[in-house]
Amino acid sequence: MYEHDVINAMTYCFGNCRFTPARQSLLCDDIPIRVGSRAMDLLHALVRRPGQVVSKEELFKAAWPNLFVDESNLKVNIGALRRALQANGSDIPCIATVPGRGYRFVAPLTVLGPREATLPASIKGIDGVLPLSKPLVGRADALAGIVEALRQTRLLTIVGPAGVGKTSIAIAAARHVADTEYQAVCFVDLAAIDNGQLVAVAITRALGIDSKPIDALEGLVDALRDRDQLLILDNCEHVLANVTSITDHLNHALHRLNVIATSREPLRCRFETVHRLPPLRCPPQGAILDAGSAIAFSAIELLIRRAETHGYRMKDADVPALANLSRRLDGIALAIELAAPQLAESGPAELLQMLERDFESLASRGGGTYRHKTLTATLNWSYQLLSNNEARLLRHLSTFGGTFALDDVIDAFGHLANEQDVAGWLEALAVKSMVSVDYTGRRRRYRLLDSTRSFANERLIAQGEQHAAMIAYGRFILALFERAEEEWTWRPREDWTALYGGWSADLRRMIDWAYRSDGQAELAVRLTVAALPFWVEFSTVGESGSRVEQALSALDNLSGDHLVLRMKLVAAHGWNLCYRYPFSDELEATWMKGFKLALQAGSVEYCLRTKMGLAIVQTAMGFHQRAFETIADLRHYMASVDDYSAAPNVDREMFTCEFYRGNIKSGHAGLERLAREHATFGNRGQTSKFQIDRFVNFRNHLSMSTWVVGQHRRALEIAEEALNAALTLNHDLSCAHSLAVAATPIALLCGRIDLAQERASMLAERLKTRQIDTWPPFARFHQAAIDAARGEREAVQRLRDAIVAIRECNFLIHLPLRYVMLAHAALSHDRVAVARQSIDEGVQYSRQRGDKWCDAEFLHLQGLVCWRDGDADAAERRFQQAINLGRKSGALGFALRAATSRVKLARKIGSPELALAELKDISDRCDSSGSTDIAAAHDSRTSDRAHLK
Repeated sequence: MYEHDVINAMTYCFGNCRFTPARQSLLCDDIPIRVGSRAMDLLHALVRRPGQVVSKEELFKAAWPNLFVDESNLKVNIGALRRALQANGSDIPCIATVPGRGYRFVAPLTVLGPREATLPASIKGIDGVLPLSKPLVGRADALAGIVEALRQTRLLTIVGPAGVGKTSIAIAAARHVADTEYQAVCFVDLAAIDNGQLVAVAITRALGIDSKPIDALEGLVDALRDRDQLLILDNCEHVLANVTSITDHLNHALHRLNVIATSREPLRCRFETVHRLPPLRCPPQGAILDAGSAIAFSAIELLIRRAETHGYRMKDADVPALANLSRRLDGIALAIELAAPQLAESGPAELLQMLERDFESLASRGGGTYRHKTLTATLNWSYQLLSNNEARLLRHLSTFGGTFALDDVIDAFGHLANEQDVAGWLEALAVKSMVSVDYTGRRRRYRLLDSTRSFANERLIAQGEQHAAMIAYGRFILALFERAEEEWTWRPREDWTALYGGWSADLRRMIDWAYRSDGQAELAVRLTVAALPFWVEFSTVGESGSRVEQALSALDNLSGDHLVLRMKLVAAHGWNLCYRYPFSDELEATWMKGFKLALQAGSVEYCLRTKMGLAIVQTAMGFHQRAFETIADLRHYMASVDDYSAAPNVDREMFTCEFYRGNIKSGHAGLERLAREHATFGNRGQTSKFQIDRFVNFRNHLSMSTWVVGQHRRALEIAEEALNAALTLNHDLSCAHSLAVAATPIALLCGRIDLAQERASMLAERLKTRQIDTWPPFARFHQAAIDAARGEREAVQRLRDAIVAIRECNFLIHLPLRYVMLAHAALSHDRVAVARQSIDEGVQYSRQRGDKWCDAEFLHLQGLVCWRDGDADAAERRFQQAINLGRKSGALGFALRAATSRVKLARKIGSPELALAELKDISDRCDSSGSTDIAAAHDSRTSDRAHLK
């Protein structure tokens, strides 16, 4: 008998009615119900798809094939059918109207065949025996929760994505119930049933109930009425409507029956409890693990336990790859089970590479149903149950790389349908466990598991939809980052990074795709430009450099002007060059070109940025006079356009230049004023408009000037304040700047060697993850200075080498101070020749560049060398010159050092009174309590006073 004949020969049982279409027989309590043949055809069309909407078009085709009739005929016949059923004693509603769409058969329904011989082999093989299963791993809490839920409810549905382990945990829960509650257990695997009308028959056979074909459902109720029975209905998703009606009926009629169902989506029965089974736990990205801590994650534990049966033994070296493997497999139990045998053969690193390409390598080598033979087959099982629209949306969702919200889906793929339909399809995918749902910040977000995304993307390609989908997605990402660029000017940084930081992988993927695709280079360039604030906020300097250069090159090959795009890219290129080795004439030329483009484009914002960038690099390269001229031009431009938004940064640059040129009092006073005016640290937007956060940058420069004017404790406090602000922002460029130019050198100048080591280590750690060529020589210099202070003689040579690297880099900020520190370290290790050379080179550089802020200290160092040479008179003259210059310029910190050395010399030659008086006068004007070396000098001064008395 063919399937069509079998279906037509079926008897549909609902309430007290029996309907056999093949005989055009509709009985209610064995009494025939008189309705017309058209009504019979309509009823047949409805009962063949219980619980589903049958459209008006389908109903017309079923009752009036090849005829055109008015819609009123359908309403009349449906109404007659309803009245006939109600008049003949049917006490439950059977047919529901779905406004504007059609009708749905809603009564609980059992469908029975005419004879046992027509049942398929899948039904005949059902015996109700609980299958054997492997011990659960990592599911103790979930199992306990399910067992506890079964004490509170009689219908529990375990819901989750394909392969997550729903069947295994249902079997484990059933065994626990059987052992503790002494309840009979019957297991019904519905996976092999492709006709929902056979569900009741399958349950009957599993329970061993001998019932007549026409009363299977009532036969179930009668047979189970006095039984304590646990019924496991496994894999219900493809016959959901039938399972729902039957389970709802049994649950209502039998109070001693418990049901556990497993499904990709809930049954939606009355009194149903849903337990959503999540994937096994995987370690977060970036977690530092050893073998012991790795096994605490259930996904890794299952992978190891199953692989051990195939001969694998975990090693500490394997842990990073195992962690990546568990994340790649999404913690899906089936995927892990399939991967485990290959772990011993291939090793974790090679297996991970295989899975990065695709999941087809995961295949079962043992028994099991076909749909569990491969992960792809399991996903295909779920995919085939989707409607065409749901499947199409799923394919398009594979373009998302991470989490997304409904608004994102509508913005990207709203062209597929209206918003309501897209929202409905997305929710259906979530309900059917094809899309994972999470709540972050009280907002509903969605995600495709990697295996699902890979599967859906293959279908997207196979359907020929990928190119159009990627273009649509690229435009969505472009709009997203253009919005981010605009909001960067006002949105608090924490909010901004939270909103847009998670899109980095999608951004990179879309740029790469656009460059590879014909005709999409402009999209790639625009994506790069829109993302410029993103590169800087997240301190991805190396990546920004390569992306910007690639975009500039691509822009040359595009038709059209694209002036604004070029302007923004050139400005970004200027900043990127600031972190490359070495600083060169190209850097100044780039900023000048950027300013010309900004003028041409009429962009005040970029005129300010590029001109300010030029001044900053001129100062960093030691060209202070050029920087002053640039600052003067910038002030004139701001006045001409009446825009002073960059004025605080311009003032900071001017005061810093003044300080470096030796105008220490006025430079420091200006920096102090700016710090007072910008005294509140906030989580502002545009943290890095000029690369370094304004609050941090001001204090980094102020801390150095504060030490030089003799306020050592305050200098330490300011440096600490700046560093804490940078760390709070979690902005690596600001952190590196703070550590390199303030926190570490100030700690060294104050003799706080342990603190300096802590700061130097922080900088070294930051540089490991950031491609910033200009800072490593600074880090090497600081570490050598620390090692020299701790007595390591060899460190003096490393100090010299670091200065050579700094000069080659041409990033010369604080270079005179580095010569000073090298000379002191050399003298402390009796390397007088090295000290003399360092002093000479430092003085020569300072004269050439007008970098005069350390001149008093060079005089002090010359005096120390004269003292070593045995020329006390020359040493005393140099010390006095240093003191006088320090007093005059405001460099009391250097004057204090020189006065301390003069006291020591005076003690040697026997006349310390005048030197002590001068030291006291300078010391009283300073706060040197933060410096350990100056504190030692104070102790010496006190001792001398006591001796003189």
